Amino acid sequence: MTVTVPSPTADAPLPLGKAAKSLPELLAERILGEIMAGRIEPGHRLKELALSQQHAVSRATVREALITLAKRGYVEQIPRFGARVAAFAKEDVFDLFEIRAALLSVAARRCALDPDAPRAALAGLVAEMETMAAAPEVDPQSFSDRSVAAQNLLICASGNRRLPELYAHLANMSTWRLIRGRATSFLRAERRRESAADWRRLETAVRLGDADGAETAARQLIAHSAAGVRAELQSATPA
Repeated sequence: MTVTVPSPTADAPLPLGKAAKSLPELLAERILGEIMAGRIEPGHRLKELALSQQHAVSRATVREALITLAKRGYVEQIPRFGARVAAFAKEDVFDLFEIRAALLSVAARRCALDPDAPRAALAGLVAEMETMAAAPEVDPQSFSDRSVAAQNLLICASGNRRLPELYAHLANMSTWRLIRGRATSFLRAERRRESAADWRRLETAVRLGDADGAETAARQLIAHSAAGVRAELQSATPA
């Protein structure tokens, strides 16, 4: 039986032991949320006792939650050490960017050639990104969400039935979710401005039916995003 769990406040989250729902799943979701928000860093050791006390659950529940996260690639189980947050494999990140660029460029080309592509919707999302990019204090995650929405719009409108499935699989890969969940490419105002300009070039090419231009703009968009992530990861690495 599924029971609605009251929403915890930011200052006093509800102890999971008091929520009548599948505790291992709830705990796994909460730990993942902490990881995605950057409050638990890659390599951080996840101690069963500390987690059980923090969330008012048994150590068995913690163990099940960590096994769930390990299966999904967010946690590593180390013999004679315990569990820790999986570290970024940086080259995996950039392999995923390469795949993403290929998918988006196919979608952009197809949408440019299709007079029924949702060009007004794309233009609206790009206009939102331009407005956000002009405001230095904007939440990077909000900008990232608009960028992801624009990508999904092109992917789903491409007419290629396999593209949405492939893109969804990419989006669900653990390394990519960590990068996207932290809006790593958009932490700096200049990167948001660059991305908004890249999106405007892509939107213009799609609107004008310029298939080659749309494909090139899509690849440039992702290349700049990858460079932004690389810069952030390098700046976060201790000298």
